[in-house]
Amino acid sequence: MKKLVFFSFLMLAAVSFGVSQTVVFSDNFDTYTVGSHLAQSNSAWTTWTNDPGSDEDGVITNTQFSSAPNSLLVSGAVDQVYPFGNYTSGHYTVTFNMYVPSTGNGAYFNIQHELLTQWSYECYFYNNGTGYLTVGGTDINFTYPSNTWFPVVMDVDLDNDQTSLTINNAVVNTWPFHYTGESTTGGSNKLAGIDLYAGAPNSLSGTYYVDDFIVTEVNAALVGEFAVNPTTLSATFAPNTTGTLSLDFSNPGTNVTDYKIVTTYDIPNPDNTSTGETTMMYCNQPETAIGFTSATQYDLAVGFPADMLQAHIGKTLRTIAIPLTSDITNAKVRVWGMSNPLWAEGPGELLYEQTFTPTDDWNYINLSTPVVIDGSDLWIGVWIDQPDSIYPIYMDVYSANNYSAWYRTSNTWHNQFTNYEYNLCIVGYIDGTPITPWLSANPTVGTINAGGSQSPTVTFNSQGMALGETHTAKLHCYSTDFNNKEVVVPVSLSITNVEVDEHNRIAVSLYPNPTVDQVQISADRILRVEVFNLTGQKMLDNEYSDSHVVLDASSLPAGTYMVTVTTSTGKTTKKVVVR
Repeated sequence: MKKLVFFSFLMLAAVSFGVSQTVVFSDNFDTYTVGSHLAQSNSAWTTWTNDPGSDEDGVITNTQFSSAPNSLLVSGAVDQVYPFGNYTSGHYTVTFNMYVPSTGNGAYFNIQHELLTQWSYECYFYNNGTGYLTVGGTDINFTYPSNTWFPVVMDVDLDNDQTSLTINNAVVNTWPFHYTGESTTGGSNKLAGIDLYAGAPNSLSGTYYVDDFIVTEVNAALVGEFAVNPTTLSATFAPNTTGTLSLDFSNPGTNVTDYKIVTTYDIPNPDNTSTGETTMMYCNQPETAIGFTSATQYDLAVGFPADMLQAHIGKTLRTIAIPLTSDITNAKVRVWGMSNPLWAEGPGELLYEQTFTPTDDWNYINLSTPVVIDGSDLWIGVWIDQPDSIYPIYMDVYSANNYSAWYRTSNTWHNQFTNYEYNLCIVGYIDGTPITPWLSANPTVGTINAGGSQSPTVTFNSQGMALGETHTAKLHCYSTDFNNKEVVVPVSLSITNVEVDEHNRIAVSLYPNPTVDQVQISADRILRVEVFNLTGQKMLDNEYSDSHVVLDASSLPAGTYMVTVTTSTGKTTKKVVVR
């Protein structure tokens, strides 16, 4: 214990003698209206299920306060979450004042390595002035003054993988931060969030107050950032041609940033002409029934990744089949979209649900509104209201697949293939006429160094398209930047006889037109000029490195030609008439 106190003294002394600190967030709750909900008043806060204004959202009160006039009441169903930003480096302190009344059951909070998924440690308070810290599979006891405001200080040094907890000015413990509440190893050295939950020891409901919440940066973290330019792309091409534009990805941050690009298509009126039904599934034959041992409401899901669905873009999911027992009387089929692949696994946003009454066998639920396959991951499954000790869903023998068995009882999805050997028997049937994907990016994944940039190429293909058509899509640019996790770039493609740039970014001047013998071409660093006749035959092909060139057209027979100009920023095609 002397070593712990001495270390803490040295650390505090270092802070006192000139280590630069920056307050990155503070909240004393005094500017809010008494009776209002915290996350609804300040978007920096959220709740366990991201539901501001609900019973999970703490209430502002003036019944108690450390600094007048208000504080935050954590009671009832409150589950208040503050996401720090997924820090993996740097040195931080998190401090707040706390009041635990002796008339309640106590209090509880936890620090998280992975938001809503992996706890760093848990802190329990009895109502009698005692409590315990749970970390590394061990409980460490402490004392505190009930019915009195007292300080809580968490020091998190990610650079050295060290942390300490101080309650009422007494150090409770110091340990490697990557420890978790359940074990001594295997955790992430990451500061993701704090959960002020209305819990207490012995699984009771707690009541307490929090005031003067402050997050301080002792040493700055290395943080990767992500910026995308332009934020929209539009192009015009002649039928049956290809061309490219580019995106500029930059990282003005101090750490690497990973990215991934996923292309989805806007298909407002899918062609439902049948091309032969396709079955999407992982299970072979239902073998064993599974379920929870107590009454539980939960979701089950299987996923089909974007790579598996490329040949089916434009088709629709029309039927979901699930073998269930008739003991279930309340169930819904559900369809989810893609989660952010760099931040979360499992299903993403709920896209569709439909209630049905289960029968004791395979249930085939025809969707009232078929779900369009747009090019992203697709997840299908069922929500079940299970009575006590019923095993309603079936599975088969395990095969190694990261998409074949997921469940959720609250807000967090869990991948069960890591724990149990089965595939969920959930089947999707898709049909319709697919589109021909006309948009692609390369590379689709990458890493950008601090201060660096990359320029993925975006390729358009107008094969099979007719004059006058307009097509739209989206490039979902995901990144590991906590504050900019996804940038959606809308893309449009118009089919005419002349190709232009996006927002004049590729500016090409071509004159005179019509011409007799010469064409003057001006642009930002011309690299190549190609001339095609209307049958697609290449007539001229010259390379340059200049902003102005003169194209000799005297050898061309009179007629109409397509001139493709490649510059340092992209490619464009224009029509030229030679007389």
